[in-house]
This record gives sequence, C-alpha cells and structure tokens, in this order.
Amino acid sequence: MMTILRLVMFAVSLLFLRACLITLGFYKQPILSAFQQYGDDVGFSPLFDSCLWGLVLAYLIFTLLVPSSLLVLLGIFAFVFFFMLYWRVRDNILEHPEIFLRFPGWYREIVDRTTREERRKLSYMWLGLPLRTRLLYNAQHEEFRKWVELVVLSVA
Repeated sequence: MMTILRLVMFAVSLLFLRACLITLGFYKQPILSAFQQYGDDVGFSPLFDSCLWGLVLAYLIFTLLVPSSLLVLLGIFAFVFFFMLYWRVRDNILEHPEIFLRFPGWYREIVDRTTREERRKLSYMWLGLPLRTRLLYNAQHEEFRKWVELVVLSVA
C-alpha cells in the first residue's frame, strides 16, 4: 500500500511541477495547444491547476506521514467535493478572468497583438518545432518573442 501511495505521490508531484512551470511561463505547450481549437476561448487556468495539484500533494504527504483509515475516507470525500467544485468553477472561469486566468506575460502579449487565426497558426507552428528548439524557447522568453514575431510576419 505504501509503495502505491509513493508512486501516486510521485505522479502528483510531477503534475504539480508541470502546473507551476505553466503558471510561471516556462512550459508553453498546454497554453499554445489551447489556441488550436475553433470556437470560444477555452477556460484553461494554470493557477487553478497549480492550486488543485498542490492540495492533492499536501493531502498525500499528510496521509503518508499520518497513516489512518479516517484520512483515506476524508480524502475520498474531499476528492468528490473538489471534483464537483472544479466542474462548477470551470464554467465561471471566463466570467472572472482577473481571479482565475493568471497567465504569464508572453500570453498576454500574444493575445493583444495577434488575431485568433494567427494564434491558431502559431500553435501549429509550435508543434512543428524540434524538441530542442521548443525547450530553448520555453527557457528564453526573449527568443520566444522573436520567434512569435517571425511567425506572425510570415503568416500575414
């Protein structure tokens, strides 16, 4: 049982790290992938994901330190509660962007300077980049901005 809990905790730690990297702007793939879809903007909130995975990780650490069947039962109820809360809040994310939609600075620049169609093409161009280039652009925001400028100029 403890081995399974540790494996789950490791997986949740990776998801929490991923959500934090998205929120800080060092992992651009999920946000750029959201640009590919037609229709309304997707209510993707990296800050909400970071908080959610952080709470799950804190619960798992607490369960690992203080093993108890009562904690497991409380965890199941908390999971159901937060799952229902997520589905409720997901619809309201776009209504309150100042609270939930905390995106990195590069996202706001792209949205302000490009049209919806240019963002879609930018997203598809991102998928065509080699892995090393994407890693470079994830780490260096200024180089990413230059790449965005070149893509927008070539698309226009």
